[in-house]
Amino acid sequence: MFGRGDNKKKHHEEIEEFLFEGEELVSTYGLMVDFAAFTSHRILFVDRSLVSKSKSVVVSIPFAKIEEIAIEKTGVFSFSNNIEIATKSGAHSLQFMKNSDVMTFYRELSKRICQ
Repeated sequence: MFGRGDNKKKHHEEIEEFLFEGEELVSTYGLMVDFAAFTSHRILFVDRSLVSKSKSVVVSIPFAKIEEIAIEKTGVFSFSNNIEIATKSGAHSLQFMKNSDVMTFYRELSKRICQ
């Protein structure tokens, strides 16, 4: 499944199997456990909260299905920042490494769901 952290080249290689014909990978962002990817049509990420520690679920959400996003920026001594993505089927929490550019991710996602 997806590799850990902010290794963009490896992320690009791993995400290829999930793309459909004509879909393009736009960008990837390192998370605490894996990574999130923006494509031309959707966001993809691994949600380990849905299954046991030994399994992973790749979640695919079309931008048009996202109803709400929230950002939680934590203090100086924490290790991560969180983004919550809400859809009709439920909410997903993405835990970003403290040194990741969470604001760029938030702005890019905001732009895509508001179009």
